[in-house]
Amino acid sequence: MLFAKKIIRLIPLLGLVCFLTPTQAQINSPFSRYGLGNAILNNQNINSQAMGGFSSAYTPSMNSSFGQSVNINNPATYGSIYMTTFDLGFSLTSASLKSTTPFGSYTSNYLVPNYVAIGIPINKVKKIGMAFGLRPLTQINYSLNELKIINTGDSVYNNFIGQGGLNQAFIGFGKSWKYLSLGFNTGYNFGRRKIENIKSFQFNPDSTFFYQSLSSTNTVFGGTFFHLGMQSEFPIYSSKRPKLNESTEYLLGFGATATLDQSMSGKQDILRNTGNYTSTVETPLDTAFFKTNIPGTIFLPAEYTAGIALHKKEVSSRGSFDQWVLGIEYSTRAWKDKYQFYGQQDLVSNSWTLRVGAQYCPNAFDFQNYWSTVVYRLGFYTGKDYINIDNNGLKVTAFTTGLSMPIRKYRSYDYQFSLLNLAMQIGQRGSSVNNYREGFIQFSVGYSLSDVWFNKRKYD
Repeated sequence: MLFAKKIIRLIPLLGLVCFLTPTQAQINSPFSRYGLGNAILNNQNINSQAMGGFSSAYTPSMNSSFGQSVNINNPATYGSIYMTTFDLGFSLTSASLKSTTPFGSYTSNYLVPNYVAIGIPINKVKKIGMAFGLRPLTQINYSLNELKIINTGDSVYNNFIGQGGLNQAFIGFGKSWKYLSLGFNTGYNFGRRKIENIKSFQFNPDSTFFYQSLSSTNTVFGGTFFHLGMQSEFPIYSSKRPKLNESTEYLLGFGATATLDQSMSGKQDILRNTGNYTSTVETPLDTAFFKTNIPGTIFLPAEYTAGIALHKKEVSSRGSFDQWVLGIEYSTRAWKDKYQFYGQQDLVSNSWTLRVGAQYCPNAFDFQNYWSTVVYRLGFYTGKDYINIDNNGLKVTAFTTGLSMPIRKYRSYDYQFSLLNLAMQIGQRGSSVNNYREGFIQFSVGYSLSDVWFNKRKYD
């Protein structure tokens, strides 16, 4: 037990290492080649991931009775942050890609950070709070090979390599009133997209010698973004038990977010040369074209999300907790209509996602039974990915589940609460109409540490 506690205490350090250490996992997916790369699966707090990604109407009070997590996908929740909270998460994904023509099957495993965030209550009386952090949004990392036979009988070997992705550094503020909460996130989206294509003639009937050619395009880009959020919650029924000083409340909540259109500025380097290239050594010989710092613009479309939640709250002299929550939300983004990379469109389509989530906590105050204080979650989501590799659309479907487990035993005199948040999702991208289909299993781990910080001492 002592060893397990030591491992748990190392979780924040392990999470920071994931962010500070560059990940070199090879996704080896053709989907990663288009747009700005593979979107990080369910890029929300681990709690939301376990509920199918449901987040727009998920309030801080729904997390559990003690402790909380930072809902970075709806900044309207920041006004309800009641303790300074350090929150991080990372995911391990195992993906299996199958292609019909040519027939093939490929697997890959990769670990990526989900987010690191800190939420702080600025004024608890006026319900004003803030949060800031860092998270990846997409990832480009692949190495694909192609062998082509041309009319002259020559065979050409191509090696396509891609690296990069889009990341986000954010800060946000929120304000809550009795029935309404508003907030916003802003910050800087930044990233890199490097694409290389190495060509090599494998066999030449006329014994003519050819050097290999290297085509490389490296783009660095970035720009500010603006993300708005709102939540509204109304009681619809309550039942009081005066003798026990307890009550049960049923509430209906609404949430909506909007990420505005974004324009990012880029600088691009283009290289075209010949030489000898291997997996470990590059020996350029002749440069046909080389130009650096080419200015350009990347346009990202707006994203809109709306959701609704029904939840049951138990209130007593010991506090309150949400015993169960049911939620549904819908999001959409017009990639096909708005996305451009240096004036060029790509194989993308307008995306949408429908998410359904549920959670249940038997009794957060039953401290004699640990498993009664655990929060259990289930979810499902389906929709259309923004990548459209074969112009047939790319359907995405997944089932999710997870837990929030208190790490420290509750003590009435202690205001430090730690939660271990777990999530798993099993799903598929693509269907029978697509040449490529990808099945995936993702395990996510999150750590939330809430504490009463920045209070002035009355006694020394």
